Amino acid sequence: MSSFLLKFIHKDFHEIYSRMSVFDRMLLLIVHAVDKMVPWHKLPVFLGLAYLGLRRHLHQEYNLINVGQTPVGTRFNPADYPYRTADGKFNDPFNEGVGSESSFIGRNCPPVDQKIKVGSLHMCMYL
Repeated sequence: MSSFLLKFIHKDFHEIYSRMSVFDRMLLLIVHAVDKMVPWHKLPVFLGLAYLGLRRHLHQEYNLINVGQTPVGTRFNPADYPYRTADGKFNDPFNEGVGSESSFIGRNCPPVDQKIKVGSLHMCMYL
């Protein structure tokens, strides 16, 4: 069944599709079907909101790439640190840069050398 469904999914997404749960695979097929049939903003409001919710879930699960370093070890209780600095540093005592000014949250595409000119849009922008 899965190999049959791969015909409907762009080859760049086959690796991600193979890592998805069965539920998320069905969501991806629904999102792709809607993308091929009608622009999401032309859908009735509640269907459009449901579509955006599905797409957001898929992006959060499979398309965000951590670009910072994540420390390994003990986590902290936020109630023990009820303050914030002006620049956002030290919100997490074990990783002072998390949530600070000019820090990355996550990316949709892996970091690339900007000196290399990209000839076409990268497929990760479409997932």
